[in-house]
Amino acid sequence: MNSINTFSHTAYVLLGTKLWKWFIGGLSLSYSGLIRPRGAGFYCDDETIKFPYRGDTVSVVQLFLGSLLAPILFILPIELVKKWRKSREEAVRSYLLSAWRTSWSVWRAVLLGNLAVLVLTEISKSLISEARPHFWDTCQPNVTKEICDSGYIVEFNCTSDYSNRKILDAQKSFPSGHTSVSFFAAAFMMWYLDRAVQWRHSYFFKPCLQLVWACFAILCALTRITDRRHHWWDVLAGGTLGLSVAFMLVQAVSKNVRWGHDDSDSGGNDSTNQFKDSVSSNRVDFQLKSSNNPASNNKRPSVRRLLSTSSAATTIAEDSEINI
Repeated sequence: MNSINTFSHTAYVLLGTKLWKWFIGGLSLSYSGLIRPRGAGFYCDDETIKFPYRGDTVSVVQLFLGSLLAPILFILPIELVKKWRKSREEAVRSYLLSAWRTSWSVWRAVLLGNLAVLVLTEISKSLISEARPHFWDTCQPNVTKEICDSGYIVEFNCTSDYSNRKILDAQKSFPSGHTSVSFFAAAFMMWYLDRAVQWRHSYFFKPCLQLVWACFAILCALTRITDRRHHWWDVLAGGTLGLSVAFMLVQAVSKNVRWGHDDSDSGGNDSTNQFKDSVSSNRVDFQLKSSNNPASNNKRPSVRRLLSTSSAATTIAEDSEINI
């Protein structure tokens, strides 16, 4: 576990440097088609690559809005509530800035984690270069019966009207990028919610938020199969990749983000407990002092004696004739 923590912390620091510019540049070249896939072949009798192309139920824009924008919409309100509760108890000022700093630390981890998942996914897609389920419809290779009878086909040309980018994308099935990104975001956010939401009345609220992210990941994974955009093993590999990156990043983030568990309970609990502790400690000190001084116990007048003395003095003072 120590080696995993060291590796994940080093990776987190490296991703926090200017190295992310090279990653973004490489991804841009790959998505634009300038970096071509290795170019795997196919069998003509493979029925798993002859489904029609039907598009995406969850588009790329929706995927990135869900995995990049949605986390900050969860993180910032939670951190604001935490800092507000802390300021109410300990009079901490400028809690907005403090909440934003913590939110930025967590959201930067989400951003870097998504970037790492995309890089690993795109490298795997280009190296393995597996045909998608709609490859035959998107490419329409110029093969004859004699060529198909020869077995595994590597050299072919696409004759469809689709753009070159879509034709190249039809050869990048393994692993599923939608699944890897969504599973990473869901796993990371579920871990964050488990650590950050520690309020007294959050027993039902926290699981509901975690369920939202679990449903988001499952939706992205299942639609990749129903849309005939990926094989089931592509989705399985993408989910494994996303969960692995989330696990590694969690080990690093847990050392870099200070959660501040002192404000996890409901308002006033800490101050009330401190007040009770101080009262009980003072009471114990008083009892100890009283028990250690027996002379004071002997000299201490009883309540009955005080009452009788004060009442007698009052009676004598009020009745002057008796004094005469």
